[in-house]
Amino acid sequence: MHETPPSTLLLNPDELGPDPAPGMDLAVKLGIGHLEIRSAGGANAVTLPADRLRHIRALADERGLKAAALASPLWKWCRPEARPGRVDTFGFPTQVPPEERLGWVERAIETARILGAPVVRVFSHLRVEPELTEQLLGDPLLAKALELANAAGVRLLLENEPVCTVAHAESLLEILDRYHGQGLGLWLDVANLHEVGQATPDVVRALAPYVGYVHVKDYRPTDGGGRAFCPAGEGVVPYGEVLPLLHAARPALPYALETHVRDTPADALAAGAAFLRSAVPGGVA
Repeated sequence: MHETPPSTLLLNPDELGPDPAPGMDLAVKLGIGHLEIRSAGGANAVTLPADRLRHIRALADERGLKAAALASPLWKWCRPEARPGRVDTFGFPTQVPPEERLGWVERAIETARILGAPVVRVFSHLRVEPELTEQLLGDPLLAKALELANAAGVRLLLENEPVCTVAHAESLLEILDRYHGQGLGLWLDVANLHEVGQATPDVVRALAPYVGYVHVKDYRPTDGGGRAFCPAGEGVVPYGEVLPLLHAARPALPYALETHVRDTPADALAAGAAFLRSAVPGGVA
């Protein structure tokens, strides 16, 4: 009888700052062997030249770490004439002419190849003025991107992002049902799902077959109606309920810590790692 391999824990080095080395050193200290790469040196990873990307990979290799995911900004964009609100894309423009987008898809896949990352995050177009908001369902670029990713041995995973067009379970399931056979999976951000009021057992069970990656962050509501980010397990996101459901349906998932805790990110990551190791059935490695 074969035992199910443990789930995997990931850390994003840019949570500690623009230099990836301190974040990688923290990963080693915390016994985390896998990385999510999003930015370095204040620039989005997909904008970096090949030699910079090879340097990042060398830094990881020296520490025995592997890049397990590229947190790309693909489809977190709108047309140049649209007016997006404040959006965090980590050094990537939000207004991208349609004729330039295929080039960015190709660049992201090449970035993943250089880093050795097997999965690439995508989004679903920013929600802007209704008449200018684009839709992911039926977007010919998505079909082309999936074709290119499959040829490169890379998998595209769609994140549920509230500032984008596909954030609720209904639209997520519509997209995933349509494109899952072409390789598209779900980059599930549990906190984002909770933000839209859908981190419920029924929704998690419905989405679970598509999940290929899990983003873990947490927050507490503030008096002004905002959010204060905190270490995973210390906020209102119902991980105690969600994580066992995900594990039951999809054992051995990658769980990536994304704290957004600005003042003490290293402490927040350490606390989040300890929480996940206790909260995910079977633990995380």
